[in-house]
This record gives sequence, C-alpha cells and structure tokens, in this order.
Amino acid sequence: MPALRDIQETARDYARLIAGVTGVDVEIVDAGLVRLAGTGLYAAETGKCLREEGEICRHVMRIRRTFLLETPREHFVCTRCPGRDLCRETLSLSTPILDGENVLGVIALICFTEEDRARVLQARDVYVPFIEQCADFILHKLRDHESLRRARAFMDIMLRVLDVNSRGIILFNAKGGISYLNDVARRDLGLAQEGLPADVRVRRTGERFSDQEEFVVSVQGRKQTLMGQMVPLSPPDSHFATAFTFESLPRMVGRVSSFGEDALSGIGSLVGRSPAMLKLKEDIRRLAGSGSTVLISGESGTGKELVARAIHAASERRDRPFIGINCGAIPDALLESELFGYAGGAFTGASARGRIGKFELAHRGVLFLDEIGTMPLSLQVKLLRVLQERAFTRLGSNRLIEVDIRIIAAANEDLAEAVRQGRFREDLFYRLNVIPLHVPPLRERRDDIGPLAEHFLARYSARFGKPRPTLSPGMEAALGAHVWPGNVREFENVMEYLVNMAPADGVLRPDMLPPSVRGASAAFAEKIVPPHALDHALEGGPLLPLRELERRAILEAVRRCGDDTPGKKAAAAALGIGVATLYRKLKEYGEKG
Repeated sequence: MPALRDIQETARDYARLIAGVTGVDVEIVDAGLVRLAGTGLYAAETGKCLREEGEICRHVMRIRRTFLLETPREHFVCTRCPGRDLCRETLSLSTPILDGENVLGVIALICFTEEDRARVLQARDVYVPFIEQCADFILHKLRDHESLRRARAFMDIMLRVLDVNSRGIILFNAKGGISYLNDVARRDLGLAQEGLPADVRVRRTGERFSDQEEFVVSVQGRKQTLMGQMVPLSPPDSHFATAFTFESLPRMVGRVSSFGEDALSGIGSLVGRSPAMLKLKEDIRRLAGSGSTVLISGESGTGKELVARAIHAASERRDRPFIGINCGAIPDALLESELFGYAGGAFTGASARGRIGKFELAHRGVLFLDEIGTMPLSLQVKLLRVLQERAFTRLGSNRLIEVDIRIIAAANEDLAEAVRQGRFREDLFYRLNVIPLHVPPLRERRDDIGPLAEHFLARYSARFGKPRPTLSPGMEAALGAHVWPGNVREFENVMEYLVNMAPADGVLRPDMLPPSVRGASAAFAEKIVPPHALDHALEGGPLLPLRELERRAILEAVRRCGDDTPGKKAAAAALGIGVATLYRKLKEYGEKG
C-alpha cells in the first residue's frame, strides 16, 4: 500500500503553500502518527512521532471525516493528551487523507491566536471544503507517485527482460535519439557496453521477408543489413516513442530450415582408424584455419557433409552459420532463388514477402554446396561471378549485397571428367578445386568397419532404449566381405536394422543380415565374372596379359551393370575400385567415360 512518506517532500511543499494561502499553520501526519510536514511552531518538529500527544489526529482517523475542534484542551478528545495543559492551540480543522477504505494520514489547519481562530470560524464554509480539496490533491499526488514508481519498476523489469532477449532492441525517444538499447544490440552493432551512442541511423530498404522488414543500420560510419521491425509505442511519450527490434542474419539461420542441420559436427564425428581416415582428419586440421574454397569428392554415402561440417567446426567460423544446400535435390528453375533469394513478387508464384537466399544466410560462415556437379551451366556462370566478386543481387532486385563466406563444395562424380564432357565449366572447377579432399569409399578402408559398427550400434541402442548387441566373429567377417556400394550410409542403415532385429542373447550372426546384403556380394561377383568363366584362361587356354584381363573385366562390368552413371557406380563397386578410377581406366582403353 502506498504511504505518505513516499512523497514527504511534496507534502512539505503543500504544507507551505496551504499555510501561505490560509494564513494559519499546517501539519500533515501519516497513518503512523509521524509528522511529515509542518509550518510555524511545528516546522522544526518534522519527523516527530505523535503517538502520545496526537489524540486529535487519531480521532480523525477513527471517525474518517473532517473534524473542527473549536475548544482545544476542553474537548473530550484532549482529555488523554499529556501536553494538554501546555497546549497553545486555539483551534484545529483536520481532515483525513483517504484512499478508498484506507486512511493514509491527516492534514490539519492550526490556529495559535484568537484572531486566527475567529477568522477561520467565520469562514468555516470556505475552509472546510478547501482543506478537504487539499487532502484530495495530496492523495492524487501520491497516486501519481505510485503509478510512476510502478511504471519505473515495470520498466526496470522490462529492460532486464530485453537484456536477455535474443533479438536486438533499440528504444528511440520522440526526437529520434536513443533512450535504450539492450546487450544484444550493443554486440551486433559493435557498440561499447556503457553509454548511449549519438550517431545511429536506421533506414528501411523497402524489401520484406516473411514478417520482417530489411533495414540498413549505420553506426558511426559502419553499415550493416538487419532484419527487423520498427514499432511505434502506444501511447508514446517523450522518452520511449519507437521500438526497433532486429535480428542479425546469422541468428536468423537457427530459424531457417537447411538440410542436415541436425547432423553431428567436428572432427570427432568422423569415425575411423584406417590410414586413409587418419590422413583425412589431419588434412582437415591443417586446412580448417584457411578461408580457401574446398572441393570434397567421394562416392555417395561416404560422409562428405560430415567432412564439410568438421572443417567448419575446426575453423574460426565455428560460431557462425553453416548453411547447406543439395543442388541435385532442387529443380533447376528454383535453384537460383534458393541460392540468392528474391525480392517480393520477383517472378510468377513468388511470395510477396520475398525470401532470403542461402548465400545471404551464410554470411560470415560456411556455405556447403552438395552435388555441385548437377548445377545447370547457366547458374554456374552466376556462381563463378559471386565467387570472384563476393557480392550478388537477389532476383528481382538491383541492390548489390556483399558477403563474407567460405565455400565448401562436394561432388560424387568426377568433375574433371564432367569438364571434359562439357557438363561443368572449367573455370568454375578450378575456382572450387583450390583445396581438393577425397573421402574414400568404405570398401577401401575396411579397418573402419569395426569402429563404425560399434559407433552405430551404440547410437541406435541408446535411441531405441534397447540393449547394445555384439557382433559374432562370423558377422564381423561378413561385414568385412561386403563391398558396401552405398558406403557408410548403407552401413548405418544395416546397423539400425540389426539393433531392431537383435535376438534375445544379443549376439548378431551373419544370417541376421538383411537379404539385400547377404546376397549382394555374390550377385556382384557373378554379375562380373560368372563361375568358371576364366577356367579356359587358367587351365590350358591362352595366357592373357594382366592389362588385357583388367580391360575385359572393366568392359564386361560396364556392359552388365549399365553404361549410365548409376550403372558405372555399381560396376566400380563390384570391381572394388573408385568411380574416378573406372572413368580413368575407360579413357585409357579408348572407351567413352
């Protein structure tokens, strides 16, 4: 409950004002019978507790109405006052200060001379409503003070909330100056933690994305683009007129869907102890600190995205966004808008609110372009220009946007061969192939099968709440013998299958493998070299050079598996060689790759 002591200085001002108007002394006492204000003889006794001699004030609080005491010392109210015989008062006119049912105090006019007494009695019809109105004034002042106190308390709480908000917030006053900005705004705008900056300008660009507007914010000569909202405060006051809430593009990444965003990252996510994997991890450590473009090659399912994320996690950009896009999973007509974004209404079917592209979202971070070999030639030209200039424009807009990003591309085909066939631009290939990394297929790093099995069995057992199974010696041999055309992705799926199908004793045996895996190796082998096919060459037939045997095996594999890209991948897997090696061998033998 508010108390009069909260506005003691105001009470003193009112007491002096009332005394000056009425020509008599005034005192104001709170509900605890403490004199908060006084004039004349009582001016020096401000702060005194009147619990013993404050009978008149106590009586007024009890009856809750105006009380005129014409005969001090003689009235029954004064009979218990210890200062009764020494009292010099000749009249008192007192009224309670009421806030609904609560008595907050008393205000009294006090006469010390007969002349003043006579004047007040003669004009009592004027003085009574006057003192009651003064009590109302004091009450309203107290209410205003309490409202202001609550508003300030609320503002303090609100500012504390704003300080822990994930968005930047700036409050502008009616003149456009800054009244407040939270810690996020200071950090994003590069401002000191203390004081209010004098030179911050916010300008709309006129473009919208989703429910956000685009702004260019200039801070002490530095400009940056932010997404946010400018909200007029209602009702505005001189101190807080407008609120600007914003979000930097890197923070928006957490709310924007990008493929693979839940994948594990870091070099520790690359499971394996084979020489090839150990070398790959060491290469990642060496190149992570660079900003150069990386081209990751490897068959489908080898974990190229994990390698890209490991590079990002080991680099200085680890706290910045990692944005991935699978170029082969998006129709050619939409890929450009996915990469570069578009302004509202840029093309038929485009959202009126526009959209931010992957390049802009990846600002100061890493953009991962998977299956880069599937990108249409027309878009390769624009990508090359962006890599050279580090700037681009959205579709439907002519505003140049500068970006600071590291490009990591990945391909599961031989891009050099794609260049020779005219399916990929040579200049773009060299721009991407600054640091080449190759992720070997699983069949070329069989030492990793054991660690991978333990890793995935542990993961899916924990995920499904099942006991962790173990591999029998026969199962270990069967897993090692399989060629794994789908690489680690296929291997992971098989481990998930085995966790679900594990027997009661928890021991996994070869006959528990999925049918597709149990017969796959034999099917590949028979597809390439049927039983007894080489008997004539080894038992009395003409001996052939190894190169010729290799040529015949490769051509037969391509003939049986298919001459298209999936067929060549299957042929390479069956032969136990990489796709790039297969293309190179076909070229050596004068065959079309």
